[in-house]
Amino acid sequence: MNSRERILATINHEEPDKVPIDSWIAPEIANELIDALNIDLSKDPFALSKALGNDLLYSTIGFCDGFSSIYKEERKIGENLYQDAFKIKWRKKSFKYGSYCEFAEHPLADIKSYENYKWPDPFEIYKDGFELYKNLIEKDGKEYAILGGCACTMFEASWYLRGLENFLTDFYLNKDFAIELLDKTMEISLKISKKLVEMGVDIIWWGDDVANERGPYISPKLFKELIKPRYARMVDEVKKINKNVKIAFHCDGKVDWVLDDFAEIGFDIINPLQPDVNNVEEIKKKYGKKFTFWGNVDTRRIMSKGKFSDVAEEVRRVIEILSPGGGHILCTNHTVQSSERALDNTIAYYWSAEKFRNYPLNVSKIGEKKKLDVYFT
Repeated sequence: MNSRERILATINHEEPDKVPIDSWIAPEIANELIDALNIDLSKDPFALSKALGNDLLYSTIGFCDGFSSIYKEERKIGENLYQDAFKIKWRKKSFKYGSYCEFAEHPLADIKSYENYKWPDPFEIYKDGFELYKNLIEKDGKEYAILGGCACTMFEASWYLRGLENFLTDFYLNKDFAIELLDKTMEISLKISKKLVEMGVDIIWWGDDVANERGPYISPKLFKELIKPRYARMVDEVKKINKNVKIAFHCDGKVDWVLDDFAEIGFDIINPLQPDVNNVEEIKKKYGKKFTFWGNVDTRRIMSKGKFSDVAEEVRRVIEILSPGGGHILCTNHTVQSSERALDNTIAYYWSAEKFRNYPLNVSKIGEKKKLDVYFT
């Protein structure tokens, strides 16, 4: 099987030749791997993913693209200050091993700013992104599964513009405004998504963190009233273009309260099923025929701090729980941030995956675990 066949088989809840694989790694780790493997991204921007053996190829277009602002000098507008196409401002936050971005300013923090806010044309601001997808589909669309990334789709997009506390308050004090903002962000994400489906992606990837680690960000009632019908409309719109396109959805945090709604909306793939706050075994038993799970190797403890043997055991355990019967794309549960162990553990992740991912599954525990650590100490 090639990568595309492998992904499509597992989404259809069939066991392919091996569990499909993906990973999320911070730019600093990616750069070290690029140097170590002597990869030239100028010839192929997806060369690292291919070298690592990933089965999904994708980029991001839309509000989620703002997180990359700190790596784009053309977006720099001041000392450690960057602005994306939606006028959301970002800062670079550095620490011992690397950096990440954080919000510096929300353009609609003052609700009066909305009167003069000009929405950018997504086809203009993301013309390079669409060109990248055009080339990717033409070159690799038969070999790899192509995923059209348009995460941070409406709920997150709205609070990126407004500020989280402001937007959550708007649901109660400025509900008409909150609804209009949801509609505007949804319309932009839907335009992007429909274009990507027309171009030929296999999967559309949306996402909104409507949950945190304790439960919902907004009440389930508000989710059903305001978020659910808008996503149902988006599914309907892209399915009119290609009835076979699959829908992936990202939501961090504790999601058991919303999975029935996700199924009714028509999502096919759930990412990441955060392992430290969800009962993964129970969710697999209950929803294993409804969803494919894209995840969920722990990044908080295992990938950032664990030893080689810890990574190997975590990969083995995740495959044992989620991969039987298909319906699983192995991945880290979020981005592996730079740390003393991150590069070694990324290598350990791929080593372990190759040991355990072949069907029929053989997930017996590795003996003499301590000996494994000599490779990465």
